[in-house]
Amino acid sequence: MISDEFKATLRRNIRLYFLLFLAGTFAYFAILLGGSVLTAYLWLLLPGVGFAVLGYFEYRRLERRKLLSRLRQEWGLEELDKERNYKEISGLFELAPQTDMVIDDRTWHDLNMDIVFSRVDRTFTWPGIQRLYQLMRSPEIKNVGKIGERTAMISDLQTDSKLREDVQVILSKMDARVGSGLCTLLWGNPEVDPVHPLWLYRIMFVLALLSPLLLLVSVRYTIAMLFIFQVNMYLHFKVQKRIRSHFEGVRSLRQLMSISRKMAGIRSECLEKLLSKIRGSLGEVREFTKIVRFVGVETTDPFMHMFQQYFTIFFLAEVRGFYRALEFIEDNREVLQDLFMAVGEVDALQSVASYRDSLEYYCEPYFVRKRGLQLEEAYHPLLSDPIPNSIVAKERGLLITGSNMSGKSTFLRTMGLNVLMAQTIGTCTSKSYQACPVRLLTSIGRSDNVVEGKSYYLEEALSVLRILEVINDDTTTLVIFDELYRGTNSEERIFAAQRVLEYLVCRNSLVFVATHDLELTSLLANSYTSLHFSERVGQLGLEFDYKLKKGPATTKNAIALLRYLGYPKEITDQS
Repeated sequence: MISDEFKATLRRNIRLYFLLFLAGTFAYFAILLGGSVLTAYLWLLLPGVGFAVLGYFEYRRLERRKLLSRLRQEWGLEELDKERNYKEISGLFELAPQTDMVIDDRTWHDLNMDIVFSRVDRTFTWPGIQRLYQLMRSPEIKNVGKIGERTAMISDLQTDSKLREDVQVILSKMDARVGSGLCTLLWGNPEVDPVHPLWLYRIMFVLALLSPLLLLVSVRYTIAMLFIFQVNMYLHFKVQKRIRSHFEGVRSLRQLMSISRKMAGIRSECLEKLLSKIRGSLGEVREFTKIVRFVGVETTDPFMHMFQQYFTIFFLAEVRGFYRALEFIEDNREVLQDLFMAVGEVDALQSVASYRDSLEYYCEPYFVRKRGLQLEEAYHPLLSDPIPNSIVAKERGLLITGSNMSGKSTFLRTMGLNVLMAQTIGTCTSKSYQACPVRLLTSIGRSDNVVEGKSYYLEEALSVLRILEVINDDTTTLVIFDELYRGTNSEERIFAAQRVLEYLVCRNSLVFVATHDLELTSLLANSYTSLHFSERVGQLGLEFDYKLKKGPATTKNAIALLRYLGYPKEITDQS
């Protein structure tokens, strides 16, 4: 019995099969009759070739159709399942020049940004994923106008499906399996010393080029030709083993230039700034394609693949092309960097556009000069059923109290995440966002560092110190704390927390802090607004509404939680 899937495949490909049948039929009769009956029948090859060409174009059409179908299915999904090596993904961020306003490692991990990044990432290329990572760790503080430019391009990619799909089809042509080493090649300036003297490769190339002439003299010289091939094969694989990572970088650069040429033909008013940069860069480095035409060439045809392998080995085409490519990169480094960044940004922006369509709702940020932060119905995008909260913070800090598991830490992360995404990818998981540009620093959760021999308290103290050292009057800083100094006794904890929080709020900082120390609400009443989360004991045990309320917390649940977990009554009985 024929399956429905087979029938559907047959219907989709029926035109292709018919064209290939006609091409094969004409070719068969042309060769059969032309060879045994009349050579005039060889003219039947012409329509056979014509049908073969039509079959090729039909195949291309079907492949594009299949690709578009997959792209449309993946658009707006909650998350794309793909492997991510963050050590390689962060390569561009680590190597390219940075401002002193980047998101530091502590803040990035406090906000679980690796997981958030995996949700946002729908890129196709290594330049795209590395540029997206760099963008999300580099908030725009001094020039928020760039955020407006990005959001305009993202919105255009959202609404213009033809533009978006044209871009995606082109980007998908770059091999996503390799390419992490390209930014190392462009920014890292690696020292790649030749495995052998370059003159040796040139001499062996000349000998390989002249060796076929020896066969015209005598067949006995075949052994000399084979010897040259053996030597060149040794040199080829010796070099390739030593420079594999950089070799893949050169190969990726060739692919980057290939998709750049296709992208240069796109016409889009909104993307014109990036597209014009691509066109300009291509005009300066077009010779690179000729230099690396034999480096990393791949084909699905097994015969052509074998032929190319023998050709590149015998004439050391890959080896010579690789070292010429390194010289070219050194001479045109800045132009190639611009090309990398422009293509990567287009890929990153289409990724954000898809991410937006996966969200329940979102907004674009509105930036003001006056110090303050206002969010309406903000939620955390990693939660399956999030409870939104609104917040208004101006001159005063926010002191958030509440019992365990009531939602304090999640709220802090929600605020931090919205600020970070507002100033990087112009996309907030809230109904409205209005704030001044801020530098973001957090200290949320920490454990003892056994390896380095640091206690919880020392780790926490160092984390707070890093914040105190960078705040200044020129840039407003959003500081987020979760349980200051929990690693020490209550008396010293409250004293130190009070002094630090008073110090920060007077120094051009917006301060959000969650605490169990209710004493702080009265000690800091002049400079901090108290808010709280609460719970109630219901039939199912402790029940939380995760809604932010005015004033300090009025309930405690530590003992109730132990009772709910089944602790002995001798422990939980408070009578």
